[in-house]
Amino acid sequence: MPTDPTGVTERPDAVLFDCDGTLADTEPISDRAWQDVLSGYGYAITSQDLRAVVGQPFAASYAHYAAKVDLEDPARLRARLRERFVARFESEMSLYRDAVDTLRELVVDGTPVAVVSSSSREHVARVLTWGELAAVVPLVVAAEDVNEHKPAPEPYVLAASHLGVDPTGCTVVEDTSVGVAAGLAAGCFVVGVRRAHNDERSLVAAHRVVDEVTTRSLTHGS
Repeated sequence: MPTDPTGVTERPDAVLFDCDGTLADTEPISDRAWQDVLSGYGYAITSQDLRAVVGQPFAASYAHYAAKVDLEDPARLRARLRERFVARFESEMSLYRDAVDTLRELVVDGTPVAVVSSSSREHVARVLTWGELAAVVPLVVAAEDVNEHKPAPEPYVLAASHLGVDPTGCTVVEDTSVGVAAGLAAGCFVVGVRRAHNDERSLVAAHRVVDEVTTRSLTHGS
Protein backbone atom coordinates (compact mmCIF):
# COMPACT_ATOMS: atom_id res chain seq x y z
CA MET A 1 0.00 0.00 0.00
CA PRO A 2 1.30 3.48 -0.80
CA THR A 3 2.30 5.77 2.04
CA ASP A 4 2.72 9.49 2.40
CA PRO A 5 6.06 11.04 3.56
CA THR A 6 5.07 10.68 7.23
CA GLY A 7 4.63 6.93 6.84
CA VAL A 8 0.86 6.97 7.26
CA THR A 9 -0.87 4.67 4.80
CA GLU A 10 -2.84 6.67 2.25
CA ARG A 11 -5.58 4.12 1.82
CA PRO A 12 -6.34 0.45 2.53
CA ASP A 13 -6.38 -2.26 -0.11
CA ALA A 14 -10.09 -2.80 0.61
CA VAL A 15 -12.72 -1.60 3.08
CA LEU A 16 -15.12 -4.09 4.64
CA PHE A 17 -18.24 -2.55 6.15
CA ASP A 18 -20.54 -4.14 8.70
CA CYS A 19 -24.19 -3.59 7.78
CA ASP A 20 -26.48 -3.21 10.80
CA GLY A 21 -25.50 -0.31 13.01
CA THR A 22 -22.63 0.75 10.74
CA LEU A 23 -24.18 1.45 7.33
CA ALA A 24 -27.84 1.20 8.31
CA ASP A 25 -29.64 2.25 11.48
CA THR A 26 -31.45 -1.08 11.73
CA GLU A 27 -30.54 -2.01 15.30
CA PRO A 28 -33.53 -0.12 16.80
CA ILE A 29 -35.88 -1.77 14.29
CA SER A 30 -34.52 -5.19 15.18
CA ASP A 31 -34.82 -4.44 18.88
CA ARG A 32 -38.44 -3.37 18.50
CA ALA A 33 -39.23 -6.44 16.38
CA TRP A 34 -37.85 -8.68 19.14
CA GLN A 35 -39.88 -6.72 21.68
CA ASP A 36 -43.03 -7.14 19.57
CA VAL A 37 -42.55 -10.92 19.40
CA LEU A 38 -41.38 -11.58 22.95
CA SER A 39 -44.13 -9.48 24.48
CA GLY A 40 -46.43 -12.25 23.29
CA TYR A 41 -44.58 -14.55 25.69
CA GLY A 42 -44.98 -12.08 28.54
CA TYR A 43 -41.31 -11.12 28.44
CA ALA A 44 -40.15 -7.49 28.47
CA ILE A 45 -36.71 -7.02 26.94
CA THR A 46 -34.25 -5.11 29.12
CA SER A 47 -31.35 -2.84 28.22
CA GLN A 48 -29.05 -5.59 29.49
CA ASP A 49 -30.62 -7.99 26.98
CA LEU A 50 -30.04 -5.57 24.13
CA ARG A 51 -26.39 -5.10 25.07
CA ALA A 52 -25.94 -8.87 25.25
CA VAL A 53 -27.29 -9.59 21.76
CA VAL A 54 -26.10 -6.56 19.76
CA GLY A 55 -24.13 -7.71 16.74
CA GLN A 56 -25.00 -11.36 17.31
CA PRO A 57 -26.53 -13.66 14.68
CA PHE A 58 -30.08 -14.90 15.17
CA ALA A 59 -29.00 -18.23 16.72
CA ALA A 60 -27.10 -16.49 19.51
CA SER A 61 -29.96 -14.05 20.18
CA TYR A 62 -32.47 -16.90 20.23
CA ALA A 63 -30.31 -18.84 22.72
CA HIS A 64 -30.07 -15.77 24.94
CA TYR A 65 -33.83 -15.24 25.10
CA ALA A 66 -34.67 -18.96 25.24
CA ALA A 67 -32.69 -19.11 28.48
CA LYS A 68 -35.12 -16.56 29.94
CA VAL A 69 -38.48 -17.63 28.52
CA ASP A 70 -39.95 -20.74 26.91
CA LEU A 71 -39.96 -20.03 23.16
CA GLU A 72 -41.35 -21.85 20.14
CA ASP A 73 -38.91 -23.56 17.79
CA PRO A 74 -36.32 -21.27 16.16
CA ALA A 75 -37.67 -21.50 12.60
CA ARG A 76 -41.18 -20.40 13.56
CA LEU A 77 -39.97 -17.65 15.85
CA ARG A 78 -37.57 -16.38 13.20
CA ALA A 79 -40.43 -16.21 10.69
CA ARG A 80 -42.50 -14.15 13.13
CA LEU A 81 -39.52 -11.92 13.86
CA ARG A 82 -38.91 -11.33 10.16
CA GLU A 83 -42.58 -10.46 9.68
CA ARG A 84 -42.42 -7.84 12.42
CA PHE A 85 -39.12 -6.43 11.14
CA VAL A 86 -40.42 -6.09 7.58
CA ALA A 87 -43.61 -4.45 8.85
CA ARG A 88 -41.52 -1.75 10.54
CA PHE A 89 -38.78 -1.51 7.91
CA GLU A 90 -40.20 0.91 5.33
CA SER A 91 -41.37 3.50 7.85
CA GLU A 92 -38.48 3.25 10.33
CA MET A 93 -35.44 2.51 8.17
CA SER A 94 -32.63 5.06 7.83
CA LEU A 95 -29.00 5.06 6.72
CA TYR A 96 -25.91 6.49 8.34
CA ARG A 97 -24.93 9.09 5.77
CA ASP A 98 -21.31 9.27 6.92
CA ALA A 99 -20.70 5.58 6.21
CA VAL A 100 -22.79 5.45 3.03
CA ASP A 101 -21.20 8.57 1.53
CA THR A 102 -17.73 7.25 2.39
CA LEU A 103 -18.53 3.89 0.80
CA ARG A 104 -19.59 5.66 -2.39
CA GLU A 105 -16.41 7.77 -2.38
CA LEU A 106 -14.28 4.65 -2.06
CA VAL A 107 -16.02 3.01 -5.01
CA VAL A 108 -15.46 6.10 -7.17
CA ASP A 109 -11.78 6.12 -6.15
CA GLY A 110 -11.43 2.47 -7.11
CA THR A 111 -11.00 1.03 -3.61
CA PRO A 112 -12.63 -2.42 -3.35
CA VAL A 113 -15.48 -2.60 -0.82
CA ALA A 114 -17.69 -5.29 0.66
CA VAL A 115 -20.50 -5.57 3.19
CA VAL A 116 -19.88 -8.27 5.80
CA SER A 117 -22.80 -9.15 8.05
CA SER A 118 -24.05 -11.76 10.50
CA SER A 119 -27.53 -11.15 9.14
CA SER A 120 -29.12 -13.14 6.35
CA ARG A 121 -28.39 -12.35 2.70
CA GLU A 122 -32.09 -11.54 2.27
CA HIS A 123 -31.86 -8.91 4.99
CA VAL A 124 -28.67 -7.33 3.66
CA ALA A 125 -30.13 -7.25 0.15
CA ARG A 126 -33.24 -5.51 1.50
CA VAL A 127 -31.11 -2.85 3.19
CA LEU A 128 -28.86 -2.28 0.17
CA THR A 129 -31.82 -2.09 -2.20
CA TRP A 130 -33.65 0.37 0.04
CA GLY A 131 -30.50 2.50 0.27
CA GLU A 132 -29.87 2.32 -3.50
CA LEU A 133 -26.55 0.59 -2.82
CA ALA A 134 -27.19 -2.81 -4.39
CA ALA A 135 -25.49 -1.81 -7.64
CA VAL A 136 -22.62 -0.13 -5.79
CA VAL A 137 -21.55 -2.95 -3.48
CA PRO A 138 -19.96 -5.78 -5.49
CA LEU A 139 -19.63 -8.27 -2.65
CA VAL A 140 -21.77 -9.30 0.31
CA VAL A 141 -20.71 -11.90 2.86
CA ALA A 142 -23.79 -12.88 4.87
CA ALA A 143 -24.70 -15.40 7.55
CA GLU A 144 -25.30 -18.20 5.05
CA ASP A 145 -21.80 -17.88 3.62
CA VAL A 146 -19.79 -18.92 6.68
CA ASN A 147 -19.61 -21.73 9.18
CA GLU A 148 -18.52 -19.48 12.02
CA HIS A 149 -20.01 -16.05 12.57
CA LYS A 150 -18.52 -12.97 14.19
CA PRO A 151 -16.56 -12.79 16.51
CA ALA A 152 -14.82 -15.54 14.51
CA PRO A 153 -12.58 -14.14 11.74
CA GLU A 154 -14.11 -16.25 8.94
CA PRO A 155 -16.51 -13.59 7.53
CA TYR A 156 -13.74 -11.03 7.07
CA VAL A 157 -11.16 -13.54 5.87
CA LEU A 158 -13.66 -14.77 3.28
CA ALA A 159 -14.46 -11.24 2.10
CA ALA A 160 -10.77 -10.41 1.66
CA SER A 161 -10.24 -13.64 -0.24
CA HIS A 162 -13.11 -12.90 -2.64
CA LEU A 163 -11.68 -9.42 -3.25
CA GLY A 164 -8.22 -10.87 -3.90
CA VAL A 165 -6.48 -8.98 -1.10
CA ASP A 166 -4.73 -9.93 2.13
CA PRO A 167 -6.81 -9.30 5.27
CA THR A 168 -3.91 -7.31 6.76
CA GLY A 169 -4.37 -4.75 3.99
CA CYS A 170 -8.09 -4.31 4.73
CA THR A 171 -9.87 -1.85 6.96
CA VAL A 172 -12.95 -3.13 8.78
CA VAL A 173 -15.65 -0.69 9.93
CA GLU A 174 -17.71 -1.93 12.87
CA ASP A 175 -20.02 -0.73 15.63
CA THR A 176 -19.98 -3.64 18.10
CA SER A 177 -17.44 -5.51 20.21
CA VAL A 178 -18.39 -8.71 18.38
CA GLY A 179 -17.56 -7.17 15.01
CA VAL A 180 -14.38 -5.52 16.28
CA ALA A 181 -13.19 -8.88 17.61
CA ALA A 182 -13.89 -10.52 14.23
CA GLY A 183 -11.92 -7.91 12.34
CA LEU A 184 -8.97 -8.11 14.71
CA ALA A 185 -8.95 -11.92 14.59
CA ALA A 186 -8.83 -11.71 10.79
CA GLY A 187 -5.77 -9.47 10.97
CA CYS A 188 -7.52 -6.38 9.61
CA PHE A 189 -7.12 -2.76 10.67
CA VAL A 190 -10.32 -2.07 12.62
CA VAL A 191 -12.17 1.23 12.91
CA GLY A 192 -14.93 1.37 15.51
CA VAL A 193 -17.65 3.95 14.96
CA ARG A 194 -19.62 5.46 17.81
CA ARG A 195 -23.38 5.26 17.33
CA ALA A 196 -26.30 6.14 19.56
CA HIS A 197 -26.93 2.47 20.36
CA ASN A 198 -23.39 1.53 21.39
CA ASP A 199 -20.94 2.29 24.17
CA GLU A 200 -17.35 3.34 23.47
CA ARG A 201 -16.21 0.67 25.91
CA SER A 202 -17.42 -1.92 23.42
CA LEU A 203 -15.04 -0.46 20.81
CA VAL A 204 -11.95 -0.08 22.98
CA ALA A 205 -10.07 -2.90 21.24
CA ALA A 206 -10.36 -1.24 17.80
CA HIS A 207 -7.27 0.37 16.30
CA ARG A 208 -9.19 3.62 15.94
CA VAL A 209 -12.54 4.86 17.29
CA VAL A 210 -14.35 7.67 15.46
CA ASP A 211 -17.55 9.66 15.66
CA GLU A 212 -17.84 9.81 11.89
CA VAL A 213 -16.70 7.51 9.09
CA THR A 214 -14.58 9.33 6.50
CA THR A 215 -12.07 8.13 3.94
CA ARG A 216 -9.31 9.66 6.09
CA SER A 217 -10.45 7.74 9.16
CA LEU A 218 -9.97 4.44 7.30
CA THR A 219 -6.27 4.86 6.61
CA HIS A 220 -3.89 2.58 8.48
CA GLY A 221 -1.50 4.12 10.98
CA SER A 222 -1.67 6.89 13.53
